[in-house]
Amino acid sequence: MPRTYAQRFAAIANECIQAVPVRDFEGYKARADSFPTFVMQAGLAQAVGFLKAKGSKEPVYALYLKDLAKVLGKRDATHLYQEVIAAELNEYRLLTRQALAAAGWLKRMAQARKVQ
Repeated sequence: MPRTYAQRFAAIANECIQAVPVRDFEGYKARADSFPTFVMQAGLAQAVGFLKAKGSKEPVYALYLKDLAKVLGKRDATHLYQEVIAAELNEYRLLTRQALAAAGWLKRMAQARKVQ
């Protein structure tokens, strides 16, 4: 049966959240909580670029970016970044809407996860 974007995003986001190690979960949840606002304030390119830059020193940023790319159906975080940077205006707007939807599901699933 065909599934909606929301259903696919929710299922993949749930898998990603469940795979986050307990030791990294609080930092990951902080990223999930703040990322949609960051996109709205700074734009998708700047938000993804920030995660990519911080991810080289802080693994939780890289993990969140990898999961965002996975929910969006991209090969990996680098491919997502390159696609965002190279996008024409209409494609950029679509990527932004999709990224906000995916980030919303990551945020909801992180809020719902019970950490032991």
